[in-house]
This record gives sequence, C-alpha cells and structure tokens, in this order.
Amino acid sequence: MKILKNTVFTGALMACAFSAAAQNKPSTHPLGAPPPLTAFGKRPDIEKVSLSPDGKRLALIKGYGTDRLVMDLDIEKDDFKALRVGDVKVRSLFWGDETRIILISSQTVDIRDFVGGKSEYFLGQILDIPNGKTFAMYRNMDGYYPIVMGDFYRIKVKDRYRVTASNVKMEGEGLRSLYSFDLNTGRGLKMDEDPRHIVDWIVRGDGEIMARSEFDRDEKVWTLRYRQDGKWRSIYSEKQRLDIPSLVGRGRDEESVLVHINAGEKAGNYYEVFPDGRFSEPLEARGDNVSAFYHPATRKLAGFTNHTPDGPVYTFFAPDLAQLPRLIEKGMPDYTYRELVDVSDDGKKIIVYGEGPGDPGSYYFIDYVNRTFKGVGETRPNVPSEWVAEKRKLTYKAADGLDIPAFLTLPPGREARNLPLIVLPHGGPQAYDDIGYDWMAQAIASRGYAVLQPNFRGSDGYGNAFIEKGYGEWGRKMQTDLSDGVRHLAREGTIDARRVCIVGASYGGYAAMAGAAIDTGVYRCASGIAPVTNLKAMIRAEEASVGYDKTSRNVLYWKRFLGDTANWDAVSPDLKAANVTIPVQLIHGKDDTVVPIDQSYRMRDALQKAGKSVEFVLLKAEDHHLSREPTRVQTIEAVVSFIEKHNPAY
Repeated sequence: MKILKNTVFTGALMACAFSAAAQNKPSTHPLGAPPPLTAFGKRPDIEKVSLSPDGKRLALIKGYGTDRLVMDLDIEKDDFKALRVGDVKVRSLFWGDETRIILISSQTVDIRDFVGGKSEYFLGQILDIPNGKTFAMYRNMDGYYPIVMGDFYRIKVKDRYRVTASNVKMEGEGLRSLYSFDLNTGRGLKMDEDPRHIVDWIVRGDGEIMARSEFDRDEKVWTLRYRQDGKWRSIYSEKQRLDIPSLVGRGRDEESVLVHINAGEKAGNYYEVFPDGRFSEPLEARGDNVSAFYHPATRKLAGFTNHTPDGPVYTFFAPDLAQLPRLIEKGMPDYTYRELVDVSDDGKKIIVYGEGPGDPGSYYFIDYVNRTFKGVGETRPNVPSEWVAEKRKLTYKAADGLDIPAFLTLPPGREARNLPLIVLPHGGPQAYDDIGYDWMAQAIASRGYAVLQPNFRGSDGYGNAFIEKGYGEWGRKMQTDLSDGVRHLAREGTIDARRVCIVGASYGGYAAMAGAAIDTGVYRCASGIAPVTNLKAMIRAEEASVGYDKTSRNVLYWKRFLGDTANWDAVSPDLKAANVTIPVQLIHGKDDTVVPIDQSYRMRDALQKAGKSVEFVLLKAEDHHLSREPTRVQTIEAVVSFIEKHNPAY
C-alpha cells in the first residue's frame, strides 16, 4: 500500500535494518501460512519517535534483538548514532535541547524499605549520544533515591537548556521536590520544595515556576497556588473526595494557567485561571475525552486533542499550527488512524504516525517549508500487508436497550460467515478500544478467528453519561454487555455461537474469569491475563498501597464501579469456581504491581479444589503491562495454543 510518495532514510539507516515505511509488499495470495506469532508479539520495531526543537534530528527507540537502541538521527545528513540500553522498559523519550535526549524508563523494585516496598519506579537519564555521555537524574544526591516522579519540562535559563523532574525525599512525610538538571553535567538545582502534598507544578519556558496544585489527603481539599514575587498565594480551592480538579498547563497568555474541573457546576470543562483567581469562560474543547496540546516553543495552550475510538481529532487556535490537521489528512487520505506525534518549535516540521489497510503502523517526517517528507520506518516490518486484518466498527443493543459500540477484527482470507469468535474486552475498566492496530487481536485473527472488542458501559470515549452507566455494574451489566455482543453476531450469522472463547487482560482478565464462573453458558474456554478474581482482596491490596486509607482516591475510584460491598462476593470469580464448566487459563507477571499475582493464585487454587481444568502460566520478570518482549511473545503463544486446543478455528 503506497499512501505517500516515500523518500526513505537510506545509507546508515538501512544498515541498521530499517524498512521503508508503508511500501507495497509482494502479495502471496492465496494467503498460505500466517506469519509466526513473534511477528505480532514482539515490541514495535520503532517507537517513541521524537523531533528535536529545531526539527533537524530524530530520537527514537529501535529494536535490536531483545534489547533496545536509542537512536539519534541527523535528518539532513541521513546519519545516526545509537546507544544500546538493554532490555529496559522505556516509558518516554524527548529532547532536552538540540543534541541531548531524555530517556524515562521504569523498573520493578522489591526492596521493602524503598519508599513503600515493591513498586514500579521511574528513572530519568540525560543521553549525550554523540559524545558518549550519560547522566542519571537524582543520582548521588543526598536525601533522594535516583528516581523521578514526573513534572518534566524543557526550560532555558541564561541561554542554556535544562530539564526539570520531581522526586520525594527519603525521610520525613514525603517532602515533594522539584529540581532542574544541567544537561552538560547532570547536576541538579532545587526549584521548589514543600511538605504539602504537591500534585503538579507548572513551569514557564524561562524556568520560572508559575503555579502548583496540592491535595490535602486528610481534609480532602485541592488547592491551586500561584507564585508571584517569589511567594506562593492560594487563588482557588475545592473540597473533593475523588474528582479533584486537574492543573494541566499554561493558558494562552503570559499569566493564566489551564485547569480542568471534574465535579460540580463547572465539571467537564477547561478554564484559564488568572493570578487573581478569576476563571475564564469554559474553553471550547470539542469531544468527550479531550487533552490539551501545547505549543512546542512557548509551552502555552495551542489547542486540544479529542481522543476518540476513531482516532485523535485536533483543534488548534495557534495560527502557526491551525492548518496541520487538514494537511495531515490531505497527505494521508488512505490511513484510518492518523496521529500527530511531535512538532518542531517553529511548527513547520512534524512527525506523524499512521495505520491503514495493509499497514500496521508507519512513522513519517514531514517538512512543510521544503515540501518534503521521509519515511522513518515501520513498527512491524515482519507482518506482511496481506496479514493486516480488517477491523470494522459496529454497534449492538445490550439486553436493556443500551447501544454498545465495538470493533470486530476479521480473519484474513476468510468469509465473514459462521466464524469462530474470541471476545477480547479491554482493561481499565474506564478505558476503550479504538480503530487502531491491536497486536493481540491481530495475532488471534491471523489464526482464523474473528475478534470482538466491545466498549462496554463504563468505557471511556463516549461521554460521562456512558461511563456512569458502569458504576455499580462490575460483573453485572458490564459483563452481559460482552455476551450480548456474542448473541448479536450470532443472529447476524457472522459467528458460530458454539465456537466462542473469551480472552482479556487486567479488567478484561476479570471479565474472562467472570465469563467462565458467572455469566456461564456463552464461552468454550476462558483465558485471563493478570485478572482480578476476588473483589474484597483487590480492595484490601489497594488500601494497603495507600497506607490503609479507606477514603483514598484510588480506593474510592474502584468502589464506584464495584457498587455495594454486600454484593462483591457474588461477582468474585474465585468464589464461584464450582460453576465453571470450561477450561480456564491464567497468565500473570511475577512483577505485577497493579493486580497482585495473588489474584491468579486464588483462582487457580479455587479451580483445583473444585476439580476444574486450569492452566497457569507464570511470566518471570514481567509487570502488569507486558512490557518485556520475551514475555509478550510467551503470552500470545500460550493464549493461541490454549484457544486452538479448546476452540479450533478450522
């Protein structure tokens, strides 16, 4: 599929095995054997693509066996340098200045006296790849562990770039600190520190702190403070147990900050808040799941991104960016998913990402001044274009009449009639599946299955009213929304209702176990990846993670979906193991800090005690998100082997 006239990085890049993006690949129809599951399960070949402020260099992560490379590419010279960083879990990559790259990674640490015990901790590194230098933020700084907690800003102080990052002191009541770091030496300089529980800081491009938000966890009060003349002044506060406001960034002018209100009369809107505490009129931010887009040079509000299940939709009011959405759509007409990844400071050079028929994902560099573009590379070069499965949108009625939006991925080379089906619900539960390429759905479809991904009630992306319909419906209507989708496809003749299994991760893993133990009679087998299986135990673990505070925002969030405590046992799959009549598979990462592995052990033990068929797969050194390539591949191979055994596609 040739969507853009492609001028691909050549020379040294090709020596590093970059593929041309979105080129036509030779067809092998009739299809024959599908690609190996590793082609789908491997991490993307390139990811985290970032454009330098002047638009002359690219940084990205490149696969190198099971390791990762940080690439520093000179766009004009078509040359690169690389740093091998091992099998790290890369979370973010951005430029500190025109030559230094900031790498944010994470690792699971199990040291009981390390800021609360086993958890996922983030590390910040300054990479000067051309000169072979690296510096770790907060390393060898008295009173701090060498970790970072967010608040990353690129600032320029006295004509020199620095990068900010926050942390918390080892001792005391969690004193939150914000430092800026010299990109030449890695040395930190304190910018702010306070015993209050600071949530976020907003920093100007010149390094001056504008504002910060705080949350008093005892009094449940959120406060916005503005800094003037070196002093902090409270300009707005709000008492909220759960839905606190969000301090998002700078407003459109020199003085205002952007705040999103999540409760009360102003709920659901963005406002510019001024130093005297005045609120602007609600800003026009079209959509139900909207984030702010900041100008790359000024870091002022430049527009909004509406994240929809059909892909991102951009609205800009910054004049130099206003035409970008139209130009991207015009240049990529055949793509079904388009994303603006990064923009140079002058707004004239961009990185875009696209997915479409026959293309599982490609990055492009576009220069609108010189009217040129280059293909950066493909995310999955080992998936042939003919094996990129079609993904359709559909809507069906739940039993109570609610419209349930969903996506259906169809197996390549098979007619959409009487197909075997895998239901693949998303995690969250307040998340959503979208039109984009889903590696697990595609892998399963390549083996001859249709894959249904319902955005059940409680999912994000369709407005607050749809989310709220999920409150109290965990294991109830949120569950039957899935089986209602099966019945709809059976009535349409698309699938064979006798050949259906359910697979899911996190909340989706819960739904898989509930499909086996609670909403029975629909599925032939169930595979749960990092599933919740006992609601009371899950809440106890959440309470323990926040110092046994039963009124913490984390705990209250989950209880809103779980509903009345008296009903939790009735929708806990491990307590309903006697109801299971189908084979069950459990897959769990040993380093999972989101859903404790104890949840899978509980289900395994309950099924074994009840004499039921259960397979348990332990993922060593893996977290909740399947971040490591070997265990991603292990997971998809285990899932496909399981469903092919108990629900053959042919």
